[in-house]
Amino acid sequence: MEHLPAAEVIGPHQTRPASWPPALTEFADALEAVLAEGKHSLAALVAGLNARGFPAPDGSAWTEASLRARLAELGK
Repeated sequence: MEHLPAAEVIGPHQTRPASWPPALTEFADALEAVLAEGKHSLAALVAGLNARGFPAPDGSAWTEASLRARLAELGK
């Protein structure tokens, strides 16, 4: 079975609730940009978010632990 690239299969923001606060939308946008660069490991995602100057929720730089915790929180 041939697989189409994800962008052709699903639309952008398919899994985002319409009622997300702006801070979550900004986080999702930043994360999508890093993923679009082909960075998929936790370390690469952290580096990409930090390179963009996008802070963790507490205002500090992202760490693997803080990104893992944030993704787990949002996945509930």
